[in-house]
This record gives sequence, C-alpha cells and structure tokens, in this order.
Amino acid sequence: SFHLQLEHHTTMSTKKSAAQAGQSLWSAMPKANSELFALTYGSLVTELVRDYEDPIEVNAQLDRIGHSIGVRCVDEFLSKADVAGMSLATQCQNLRDTAEVVAKMGFKMFLGIQAEVGGFSQDQRSFSIYLQDNPLATFVELPGDEQSG
Repeated sequence: SFHLQLEHHTTMSTKKSAAQAGQSLWSAMPKANSELFALTYGSLVTELVRDYEDPIEVNAQLDRIGHSIGVRCVDEFLSKADVAGMSLATQCQNLRDTAEVVAKMGFKMFLGIQAEVGGFSQDQRSFSIYLQDNPLATFVELPGDEQSG
C-alpha cells in the first residue's frame, strides 16, 4: 500500500520544495529494479534500430512510445500525489509551475532523478525537460555511425 505524509503547501513557490516533495514520493514508491528497467529500454531501442534502419523513423517511433508512456506516468503521478494529500491544483497555476512539478516531483518519483525545465515555446504552450544523467541510456548501444548524431 502507498502511504505518505507531506506538509501541505498552498503554492509550490520554490524548486527546493518541489524537489523535497519529489523525494518524499520517491521514498514512498515501491521500486522496480532500475537496472532491469534500463535494460528493457535498451533492448527496445536496439530492436527499433534493427527494425527501422532510418534514424528519423527510429526517433519517430521512440517519440510515439515515449508520449504514451509519459501520459501513463503523469496519470500515475497525479494519482499518487492525490493519495499523498498533495494539492497539485493549487501548485500548478500555469504551465511553468506545472513543468517544474513534473520535472522535480514526477521524474524523481519514477526515475529517482530530478530534471530541469527550459525551452518554452514562444506561445508558452510547450517546453522541454532536460535530464543530466539519463538512467534509461545505460544499456542503449547505437551503431557506430549513429553515435555522433
């Protein structure tokens, strides 16, 4: 069962408090073997490279798969945060707040890492999340001619 006590904040005004909440969620989550998860992901990428020899198509497939996984992870994150009594509705007043919560809490919850947010589009409707150390890349081996690009 999932049980977590967190101090309720009316706003997630600092990155530090988001990181602390992410650590609390990470600590309370049952853990899958991260090495097995990374190995499975590496195998998936290897198969995609074999099946679709065109790097553009491989990236398109990874984007499609990543989007599906991301949607499921966000659903799970919101569910766990709700069970933990974290009122994310008050913390996510705009897209920037939401991006910080996902990067600091969501990524910590699932991968045990914190991510950085940046690259907001001009219309402020999209952003990028950057991983300093991507644990999923541990077992990904690209062909020699693909490693530099």
